[in-house]
Amino acid sequence: MGGGKAALPVGSRLRGGGFSNDGRGPGAQLTGLPHGWRLVNWSSLAAEQALHLPHERGARLSGVFVRVGTFMHFSLSCLVAIGLLAVSNAAASDFENSLLPLPGLSEVFEQEPRVGLLAEPLGAERIHSEDDLPRIPEPMVFDLVRGLGAKKGEMEINTLGLVPLNRRARGSEIPDSIGVINRDRNRMEWAPEIEAAIADGVAIEFELPFEETRLEAYKGAAQFTFGTAFDNHFIHGAQGILIYDRAEARWEPALLYLFGFIFDEHWSALGMFGFRTEIHGHDREERTQTLFNLTIFRHLDRHNTVGFETNTARAMNGNTYLLVMPQWHWEVTDHWMLQTGIGTSFTKERSLPEAAFRLIYSF
Repeated sequence: MGGGKAALPVGSRLRGGGFSNDGRGPGAQLTGLPHGWRLVNWSSLAAEQALHLPHERGARLSGVFVRVGTFMHFSLSCLVAIGLLAVSNAAASDFENSLLPLPGLSEVFEQEPRVGLLAEPLGAERIHSEDDLPRIPEPMVFDLVRGLGAKKGEMEINTLGLVPLNRRARGSEIPDSIGVINRDRNRMEWAPEIEAAIADGVAIEFELPFEETRLEAYKGAAQFTFGTAFDNHFIHGAQGILIYDRAEARWEPALLYLFGFIFDEHWSALGMFGFRTEIHGHDREERTQTLFNLTIFRHLDRHNTVGFETNTARAMNGNTYLLVMPQWHWEVTDHWMLQTGIGTSFTKERSLPEAAFRLIYSF
């Protein structure tokens, strides 16, 4: 049997004619066991292993969702790239004929705004603004610094909240969408911020991420819009983020490329990809990550939009964070907007259902 010890199931016939249920019963003739053999209580061992099955199954399920989400992101990014390439080829061959305004857009957006409580929606939710620039909605959780194409003087204040719906979920060392490490996923996170466009296409923001009543970090960001293409159906830009983690006393920069596309008067998409890392930290492999976010929007009417947001962060050591967040945007008045949603975040260790909201006041 090599150098290992053999195991004899409890309850087996022992030398001397006795039986044992616990390895120590009167029927067990311990002196009769072959040299190197021992008794094993298989029922206790099975019960101990059964205690770990739910966690192991949950971990395997979370791993499956993470892999599926990563594959979905890759597939969607390929579809977007193919679509843009097709449009680009069509534009090169016959720009004037292939990129005519989409049916219904002119009629919809040349209407005079109504007067009343639900008069004019917020600028970031309109498919086209007064100057015909594409104004694609912002994702609720990982939002922009104002919408791409923002005009000088635009300003808003808003607050994002993330509420865990499973208090028993374990923590994770992957930073969440706010950008702060999740030291305790059983607590609510919220982040008030102010955003302003200081020039056409240039916007800045300042944000204070909290975990319940504890201020976790300081966050600043700047955004620049490069321009439009394809008869103002495509818009792109870049965003830079800098976070100071108060608990760890470290800086965390991030850089993202932003792109949005309007398919017709109902459907649009906004994507971003880039990376973030840390400065003067001790776990750079864990905190250096590639980011890819994609959100698909469906415009129901002038005041209601639904979206499906996905955020992925993959660390250098292979750990992956995936957030899936269906959401609803309701433009209440000229200045107020409410965004709500319920989704799930996944890592290799766990999955966590959570609710989210963002309340916005636009000046």
